[in-house]
Amino acid sequence: MDFQQLVNSRTVKQETNQLYQSLQPLLAIDAKFAELILIDLAKIMRICGRSSGEIDANELLAYLMIYALIKQDAELLNVVTNRWEFSEPDRIKYQKLTLQILLDLTGGKETTPEQMEHFLLPSVVRQLDQERGTAYLQETVNAIYKFAQVVVKADGTISLPEMDALSRVWQLLHVYYPVENFQTGLAQATAKPATANLADPAAPTPDVAAADATPKTEAELAQILEQALAELNDLVGMETIKEEVRTLANFLKVQKIRAERGLAKTSVSLHSVFAGPPGTGKTTVARLLSRIFQGLGFLVKGHLVETDRAGMVAGYVGQTAKKVDDLVNTALDGVLFIDEAYALVPRDTGRDFGQEAIDALLKRMEDNRDRLVVIVAGYTDEMIAFIGSNPGLESRFNRYFYFNDYTPEELLAIFEKMAEKSHFQLTEAARAKLYKLLEDLYVKRDRTFGNARVVRNLLEKSIERQANRLAVLASLTDEDLTTLLPEDIPHQFSNDRLDAARRTVGVEMASEP
Repeated sequence: MDFQQLVNSRTVKQETNQLYQSLQPLLAIDAKFAELILIDLAKIMRICGRSSGEIDANELLAYLMIYALIKQDAELLNVVTNRWEFSEPDRIKYQKLTLQILLDLTGGKETTPEQMEHFLLPSVVRQLDQERGTAYLQETVNAIYKFAQVVVKADGTISLPEMDALSRVWQLLHVYYPVENFQTGLAQATAKPATANLADPAAPTPDVAAADATPKTEAELAQILEQALAELNDLVGMETIKEEVRTLANFLKVQKIRAERGLAKTSVSLHSVFAGPPGTGKTTVARLLSRIFQGLGFLVKGHLVETDRAGMVAGYVGQTAKKVDDLVNTALDGVLFIDEAYALVPRDTGRDFGQEAIDALLKRMEDNRDRLVVIVAGYTDEMIAFIGSNPGLESRFNRYFYFNDYTPEELLAIFEKMAEKSHFQLTEAARAKLYKLLEDLYVKRDRTFGNARVVRNLLEKSIERQANRLAVLASLTDEDLTTLLPEDIPHQFSNDRLDAARRTVGVEMASEP
């Protein structure tokens, strides 16, 4: 398809106008949506253009058409629909204009690929749907993805790198970032720089919304507690863990009532050990516990700060204690979650700053015993050895939660819950194929088996395969975009490739079971 055919193509015009019409409800709600839409579409342009080495004139035209429609720029719209193919000076002028728009909207030349590939529109629209009970997300995501298809088909062919770009776009459209409320998220997302305001869901930082120190009313605390317990009950499997958490919550509730009535309280330590294989929901349960403690009035903020050895241990004498102090200060009135905590204990008798980190942590746990809960996590055997290596640890950590591998049935349920949150569904044939694959992975598992992490990567791989299958189709229904078929499920999947797969994907899905 040559340049003039593209400009005059009925299909391109219909799809561009269809995208614009699909986005009209959002534009009517808040004018800032126009800027956010154009920002994410500009990112798509750079992703797709980078896949073929550069952004060519045909691809620029596709963006300029939707830009003119959203901005209601009659002069620009006239150029792209009437004069673009006839006037070489106009075409060069507006190509340069479009490139400058793309750079401005995506943060400029210095923006890293990781920053540039953060689509913020889906997160804001998802929050809007949750707040108002609307259902804009699916139509918005589908419309944006169809625009990406228009871009890669601009020259009449789809190369393998362009198919990979489509897969990448589809993945990024289903990564959700924490948004306090849709209006705040919208304002942050369209502020300058556009790519650096909403948090990375994988970053080890506290939840800003949860870390609000504003005193809560009794009704607000009750709501926080009720919602956290409901989310706990909604988790797949973990019946023993759920029962232990409910028992602890009931005990703390009674202790609170006794204190309010002037009766003696039973001393209780909330510091806990989470022991079990990876991907079994330890971080998720820790996050829920922090909110439960807040709802019961034992923690003011109820936020969770995640870290590991690297976040606590420095390379020089004296620096480790400061790192631990800074970390604890961030976690005060919330929960400090230390993953693979056993790594703080050196394997040999040589000099290691891990012990300095432990000593500093124990001191802060004592100094701030009413404002800090510490949860340490890792493999069961290593965690038992870790706690037993130091009398101070043994005296402070006396509450253990044991997490087990998920069964194949539970892994399948986790996959379907993840898929549903991203607006995907399995056919019965795809479900049967997936179950067989999960069963095989479960039977062959070793102690490093990733459980829910395996499931997450399987879903990502399935979405990639589905995007490759759909990329060559001229038109797509909502059912096409949201249905996973047997051919989308990988035939085999190696747990050993998980780390490489995560590095390739670059950013994890927001909701971890």
